[in-house]
Amino acid sequence: MPAASRPVAYAPALDGVRAVAVIAVVLYHAGVSWLPGGFAGVDLFFVISGYLVTALLQREHDRFGRIDIRAFWHRRARRLLPALLLLLVTVCAVTAVAGHDLGVGLRWQLSGALTFSSNWLQIANGTSYVDAMEPSLLTHLWSLAVEEQFYLFWPWVTILMLTTVRRHGRVWRVLLLAAVSALAMVVLYRTGADPTRVYTGTDTHGFGLLLGAALAFVRPESQIDPGRRRRRARNLAVLGPVCLALVLYGMTELSLDRPLTFRGGLFLFDVAAVGVVAGAIRSRGLVHRVLSVGWLRAVGMRSYGLYLWHWPAIVVADRLLRRDLGTFLAAVVGVAVAAVGTEVSWRWVERPIRRSGVRGALRRFDRQLSAAPGRPARRSASWAAAVAAVLAVGTAACGIVLAPARSSVSVSLAAGEEALASASRVAARTAVPTVAVPASPTTSRARGVADAPVAVVTVPPLPAARATRPAPGPAATTAATATTAATARATTARATTGSATAPPAGGAESPPPTVPPTVPRSPAAPAPAPSSPAAATGPTAGPPAPTTTPAGTGRPVESASIPTSPATTSPAGPASAAAPSPAPQPAGGAAITAIGDSVMLASAPALLARFPGIDVDAKVGRQLWDLGDVLRGHIVAGDIRPVLVLGLGTNGTQPAADLLRTLQLLPASQVVVLVTAFGPQSWEDDVNRQLATAAAGRPHTCLADWHGAIAGHQDLLAADDVHPGAAGGQLYADAVATAVSRCR
Repeated sequence: MPAASRPVAYAPALDGVRAVAVIAVVLYHAGVSWLPGGFAGVDLFFVISGYLVTALLQREHDRFGRIDIRAFWHRRARRLLPALLLLLVTVCAVTAVAGHDLGVGLRWQLSGALTFSSNWLQIANGTSYVDAMEPSLLTHLWSLAVEEQFYLFWPWVTILMLTTVRRHGRVWRVLLLAAVSALAMVVLYRTGADPTRVYTGTDTHGFGLLLGAALAFVRPESQIDPGRRRRRARNLAVLGPVCLALVLYGMTELSLDRPLTFRGGLFLFDVAAVGVVAGAIRSRGLVHRVLSVGWLRAVGMRSYGLYLWHWPAIVVADRLLRRDLGTFLAAVVGVAVAAVGTEVSWRWVERPIRRSGVRGALRRFDRQLSAAPGRPARRSASWAAAVAAVLAVGTAACGIVLAPARSSVSVSLAAGEEALASASRVAARTAVPTVAVPASPTTSRARGVADAPVAVVTVPPLPAARATRPAPGPAATTAATATTAATARATTARATTGSATAPPAGGAESPPPTVPPTVPRSPAAPAPAPSSPAAATGPTAGPPAPTTTPAGTGRPVESASIPTSPATTSPAGPASAAAPSPAPQPAGGAAITAIGDSVMLASAPALLARFPGIDVDAKVGRQLWDLGDVLRGHIVAGDIRPVLVLGLGTNGTQPAADLLRTLQLLPASQVVVLVTAFGPQSWEDDVNRQLATAAAGRPHTCLADWHGAIAGHQDLLAADDVHPGAAGGQLYADAVATAVSRCR
């Protein structure tokens, strides 16, 4: 074998580093709560790859004075493609057989996998790396794409460095490139925004590869290449264990929802990873001994296959088995399946091709198919493998062709958005024009939703210290209108229907309150009947409030109410003063504001049908801790209605004390309905406990038991076991209606 094609000396501890990296990633994706930074195992892979690739290129240049880039790319393809192709065929076949929305977006995912552009396609398609609701089967290939893009241009950079820059200058230039990449991550990251762009972008997450490359330029005479003179670095005996401890600590502290992770946290993690790799390539020391343990080396040698297989296996197992086994056991099954797939890939694909090349491995397989009669078992196994491969390829082709364009979750959310938009259009067509009487001197602007049509109510002046209703007369005419409006917002999917209420008489319009007052009665509910004829017909009782009938409804709606004077009583007698209060009426849609997340959005058609005119403000990905900002926006708009329904908790939990502090933005008399959460999320039980505690700690606050309503009917949910379909949305609306009817 020519010297140029001989592999460099084997550093067993590097396989141990690979094992630590892949175990961390697998545990993180399996949902282990005590390892929130397990995703940083990918950065360990980046540092190792940057170091090894640069060391190999540097060695080839030092020995032969040139670098054969085509041969380098060929070696990379032979190492990576066979196992990847086996995985892709298997994944496509599984999607064809299993269904459950597993094949959504499969075609573009395949394109990204085969062209090593998965990360940029995910960014372009808006696919979220942190989306736990609809995970893509090939999301994890973003890291493979980053490495391959690095392999595409780095040989040219290495040649330039080796031929034009001195050794120490190479190190500083590469470190500068790494710093620029880390700075790009800091600059582009936005707190609270989806971090997929900065986390999976080659430009913003290439610093790990570059730091590894800098290590190769610093230590060209390392244990990885025993043919050259070795330099002993005594400080590595201390630095290596410290860096290993920092790496393990980082995996327990970093998190994709912490800004620190993207504002230097990952970069510092990669710096520590460089120290671990530097300690691993020495032939002695604590790090070398610990990471050279036999089982770690075995896992490390199979780390590439395990990384490929673990994520699709976990996603498929979760989707198929979660309802029966629960999230934890489903993840265990997924990891076990991934281990089997990894071993099959290692024994019969990766290792044979690494030893003999693709042609050599195919010739060996052909010899096994035509084995002598004395070895029938091996021959039968080979034929079975060949038939299985053909069937798998055919099934995979069917999976590619039949892959759905949209998931059931997307269909449910789109139906919710369309229902809200349709309600907006209908309300705009049926809005009643304003009627005003010029002779009346007092005019005020009705306060409704900020973007809704405004009703103008003309009211005659009230006599001082008189009844709240004006006395009839030839010049006293009252005109009122009930305004119904609905708006659909592109991002919040909001529909609003409001009723106009005239402010107190007295001339100029009064400024809007900081917190909107609670309306005492649903605008859609009938006004209470007078308790006596005197109360209805006395000289100071005034005419009855006018009503309007919105087009297409066939039902009269109470007109804009006129506020009462706070210190007056009717002279009609005690019968009027002693009139009993009407019995509580179920709140109609015009009295309800609903704020929620994607579950409420998917249930919007049912909510609109159950509560016509309900104001729905629902947004995908909304968190409980977003509620404060959302409420402030509604308070400024002045559109919070007597009953406020809050359907949050799908995407995270929050302490009850924090939620109660947020609800202090509302009047103490505001009726609030908190909808419980349902789904496979790890925080489901906690968020429901916090919601129950908050409901018990605030007056006029109740729980709508969505969790209890849907728990026995999970077949009415989409494939993610979170978002309801049409029938599930009816259960959601029923749960809300039950809570609203009893919450006072």
